[in-house]
Amino acid sequence: MDQFEIALEKMSEMPEEQLNQLINMEKKKICICRTCPTYNQCMTENNEALFCILGKSNCEVDQVECICSQCPAHSNFEMKHELYCIEGSEKEKRLK
Repeated sequence: MDQFEIALEKMSEMPEEQLNQLINMEKKKICICRTCPTYNQCMTENNEALFCILGKSNCEVDQVECICSQCPAHSNFEMKHELYCIEGSEKEKRLK
């Protein structure tokens, strides 16, 4: 089991309110989605981020450049994929 799978297991055991607090904290603390060249106005207006965990954007996305691999979460949790805002979360991509 790698770091991502361990983190998912721990998150699945959390009460919903605690999980939401963790997600909001990680959006502010570690997430670099908002600095990505692909991040757009629609994503800003919908307060979207942490796509690697939460899944793809609800907005129309035109890929400019992907910086997922530069995110601390990507290395800390041994993530293997990119383009989360377009293609879905790490979990979704691993299940394909």
